[in-house]
Amino acid sequence: MKNIKIDIPVEFTIEHYQKLGQFEHLSEVEKIIRIVSAISDYDEDFIRTWDITSLQKVYLDIHEKITTTEAIFLPIFEFEGIKYGLQPISKMNAGEYIDLEKQLQEGNVLDAISIMYRPIVKDRFNSLEWKIRNNIKFIQGKSETLFKYYTVEDYDNEKREWRKDIFKNLPMSIALGAYNFFLLIGIQSSNSFLQSSQVLNQMEKKEMKEGMDQVFKSILDGSSHSTTSQKTGES
Repeated sequence: MKNIKIDIPVEFTIEHYQKLGQFEHLSEVEKIIRIVSAISDYDEDFIRTWDITSLQKVYLDIHEKITTTEAIFLPIFEFEGIKYGLQPISKMNAGEYIDLEKQLQEGNVLDAISIMYRPIVKDRFNSLEWKIRNNIKFIQGKSETLFKYYTVEDYDNEKREWRKDIFKNLPMSIALGAYNFFLLIGIQSSNSFLQSSQVLNQMEKKEMKEGMDQVFKSILDGSSHSTTSQKTGES
């Protein structure tokens, strides 16, 4: 037996979400292994060598951390030194609206977020107070008011592609918040990226409800990693 240190990220990112892949073909234990692997970066084959008690304890620690968070809607935020603003539907042209709806329907989280949020090219932020939460700098306020304070860059498919590489490290809670916002104002599709995801469909099933119904929500309450040590068999 040896100690395995699991660093549970405070922020559950879009990249973590993508690593989960599809649950449709997995058993209940395999689903838990997939989640632990996605969060801890340990290889699934290595996690299979752990005893069930240790695996369950690690999973419960991860579950407890994740389920304390909720989606957060940020019309404006600064990430890795760049200010981004959400482009409301009222300012979208037909092309970007069609692309956004398509990405939501196909479950492409990164593509959808890269259309929704674009770098701000013009703003009137001098009178607004910026706040910092972890590595995200943001302004809180009513979205309909904040939209008047900035203009984002023109929509460009090529820029969207390289922006995806940056946004994979964005907290999943921001993606969820943006989705909820668009859902409320009219993008309501039975095939939206949260509803059509085979992962979330599986999560909604009764046997998974207690353990994983909030696994896609990120933690935005701190800046460090929570560490738990578990014993597992030698590989």
